[in-house]
Amino acid sequence: MRSMTAYAIDEGMNERFSVSLEMKSVNNRYLDVACNLPSFLAPLETELRGVVSNKVSRGRVDLTVRVRELQSEIEVNVDAVNAEKYVSALQRLADLAGIKAELRVEHLLGFEGLFSVEKKRDPEMYKPAIMEALNRALQTFLEQAEREGEKTQLDIFTQLERIERHLSLIEEQAPRLQQRIREQLMLRFTEMLGDGVDESRVYAETAVQLVKHSINEEIVRMRAHFGGFRSMVAEGGPMGKKLDFLCQELNREINTIGSKSFLYEIAEAVIEIKDAIENMREQLRNVE
Repeated sequence: MRSMTAYAIDEGMNERFSVSLEMKSVNNRYLDVACNLPSFLAPLETELRGVVSNKVSRGRVDLTVRVRELQSEIEVNVDAVNAEKYVSALQRLADLAGIKAELRVEHLLGFEGLFSVEKKRDPEMYKPAIMEALNRALQTFLEQAEREGEKTQLDIFTQLERIERHLSLIEEQAPRLQQRIREQLMLRFTEMLGDGVDESRVYAETAVQLVKHSINEEIVRMRAHFGGFRSMVAEGGPMGKKLDFLCQELNREINTIGSKSFLYEIAEAVIEIKDAIENMREQLRNVE
């Protein structure tokens, strides 16, 4: 069992740059990987998403990559069009002022728009360091998710055992429920017909009511769901949605038991079981 809440950070460095990579996740119905990258690393986004998706199946995962340059190559470009315009303007100014002057390069250095400086940033140059940091962070991330999942599993199994205990109490009360049905029917017929009660009619009506109020099938199905629940957990892998579905089935069965029974002891056990199921579903909202 793995939690959808986890966090990891990793860093790497070489002689040219350092990389910092952060991963954090929260629960979500589906997998949603959000990448926060410098613009020059945008070509790597799809591949980064793919690496995360291969390891994580559910949750909102935020992946942030930061790069700090230690040494960087730059490319300086000259805007020839602007340079020609500045030279032409200076020559016209000299002509208007009647000045004979020789233009030199330093005369142009103070003007804007003549030079553009770009850092040479090929995403492929950063890719190996980023992928190494991501793989290390993923390992830490998954280990933390599994540790949190183990705690959640203990809590869920505690609730499952609580359900089993109270279901056993309900099962113990089932014969008493049947006896109460017989007694109530006999009392009702006696009040209506007096001493002339037809016992065969009482038995027939009792049989109908016993079938109507029988909770044996619901108990059997609930116990089958307990086995399915434990088998899914033992198999591992993504299980949150499947286990939540089983909880819904358990809830349906216990509601049926509650509607069929009028014994206080069973009603009390039904309330306990419904509370335990709700606690389990709350925990499962954070299970991958």
